Amino acid sequence: MVTVDCHHYIGLTPSQVPKWWMEEMYLPYGGTGVSRYGQDIVDMIDDAGIDIAIVQGGDIRRTTSHPDHPGDHGVYIPNEWIAQEVAKHPDRLRGQVAVDPLRDPQDALAETEYFIKEHGFVALALKTAYHDHAINDRRVYPFYEKCIELDVPVDLFTGWTPIINAPMKYSNPILLDDVGRELRDLKVVFYLAFPWIDEGIAVAARHPNFYMDLAWFGGGSAEQLYDALLKIKDFGCIDRALYGSDGNDKIRIGKNVATVPELFYAVNEVAARRGTAEISDDEMEAIMGGTANRLYKLGL
Repeated sequence: MVTVDCHHYIGLTPSQVPKWWMEEMYLPYGGTGVSRYGQDIVDMIDDAGIDIAIVQGGDIRRTTSHPDHPGDHGVYIPNEWIAQEVAKHPDRLRGQVAVDPLRDPQDALAETEYFIKEHGFVALALKTAYHDHAINDRRVYPFYEKCIELDVPVDLFTGWTPIINAPMKYSNPILLDDVGRELRDLKVVFYLAFPWIDEGIAVAARHPNFYMDLAWFGGGSAEQLYDALLKIKDFGCIDRALYGSDGNDKIRIGKNVATVPELFYAVNEVAARRGTAEISDDEMEAIMGGTANRLYKLGL
């Protein structure tokens, strides 16, 4: 069985990510965040027993600011650097292009095509709320159309973020419904997360090319994940659920510390305690990597 973690970030603090950004991002979780190279992700997935990780950076220079840190404007982890880190671990890492679609749209479209065609990046990541635009903003539709042309998914952020400067109103997955109704061939991966878990499942159930990144659940409990998976299964879209960890390499299950895959595999212990439906072996294999292998055309 191939296993794929669809959700990882790499980047360096403070040269690519301001220290205040990391502190604001990790404050609710009791940490401050750290720099991560490609090797750090390889070490993490080795510990977790995962074969492949998909990594991305980001360009949030246009919209990132903090009133107390006017000189530290923006997050910028270049795609060139991501490509260099991925090239060091070609059997373990794959890259996603991350661009700001509104900073220089034509340049961003060209950058997207270049890294997908020339460096084998497997998707385009757009950070929506961090870029101060809605998912269904007409200005980003050329990027959706480019993904259809290149036959790659677009990865969209939906859900809560601790970053105060990112407007939450742009992150509701309900906005994806407009995109899916108009662009039915577009493959979308979106972050299924608080506070819009039910909304996200409802949207995915309507659109057969929509996939749910479950990385948010890696920071919670097996019970919480099971509740979501059971609803996803009931709505007939469990074949479009993707394992991700978002760097949560250590997770607390009761009093025990476990890796994120162990949390995922513990869902059937919840089912057994409740006497409710299990997640089948085939369904779990698809979640843990089979679906991602096909979606991202990893050839594993």
